[in-house]
Amino acid sequence: MNNKLSLLLAASAFALAACNSPTVDQKQAEAAAAADAAGEQAAMAADSAGQAAVAGTEAAAAGTAVAAANAAVAVDAAADPVQRAYEEGKANAAGNIAAGAEAVANEMKQESAEAKATADAEVKD
Repeated sequence: MNNKLSLLLAASAFALAACNSPTVDQKQAEAAAAADAAGEQAAMAADSAGQAAVAGTEAAAAGTAVAAANAAVAVDAAADPVQRAYEEGKANAAGNIAAGAEAVANEMKQESAEAKATADAEVKD
């Protein structure tokens, strides 16, 4: 048991000596510097990701605006023939009404002339 205790004491002494050695201090400093560099790189990556997200959002908004403008143009283009057809239909209807009214007026003139001729004929009889 004394041997085990001696070995444990010796191992502890070596461990303490290793912890206080310049090589260990250098390795700790290198590890700390590497950790700092990794932290800075992670921060830069997060910043880049944030900037990319903002740029993506702005691009999506611009794309949506372009799509909305294109849709408005398409709706206007689709509405133009409908409006033109409506106006042509109104003009055709007005022309048909005018032609119908003229035909009725001519028929009424003819009826009036026939009625007058009949009345004149009866007066002579």
